[in-house]
Amino acid sequence: MGSYVHYFTLHGSLRPFGATSLLVSYDPETNDASLHMIEPSGVSHSYFGCAAGKGRQPAKTEMEKLALHKPAAEENITVREGIRQLARMVHAFHDDGKDKPFELEMSWLCEESGWEHRGVPRDIISEAVEWAKKDIEEAEEGDEDSDDDDDEDGGDMEE
Repeated sequence: MGSYVHYFTLHGSLRPFGATSLLVSYDPETNDASLHMIEPSGVSHSYFGCAAGKGRQPAKTEMEKLALHKPAAEENITVREGIRQLARMVHAFHDDGKDKPFELEMSWLCEESGWEHRGVPRDIISEAVEWAKKDIEEAEEGDEDSDDDDDEDGGDMEE
């Protein structure tokens, strides 16, 4: 796929692709799923978790903190926990003042979807968004409390 995209950058009569693509696949013979990101230049890399577009850098940083590919499967986060964490990331990095309103849509390829690429049911996304907003509010309240404590303890001293 990366070679096909790259081919369009080589010829003047062809218009290059202008978008980064995320490609997910599942091989039933090996029972293995994979995630690839194909850039407009044709460069393709395999990932356990990746982000593209605006806000990709902080999202990548947050994804690196998650247990996405541990040697023991029980140490990894579940698909549903992944949905909650992704909803939290999207809402945390969205700036209401600068960014347009959005509707969060997700898709998955997992055991729960029968190893077929399908949209995540709306009720699961709604629960994840509700949890994410609550988690963000709690984190912000915790930050405000710690800022207040710093002011009380380390205030300016007058002599």
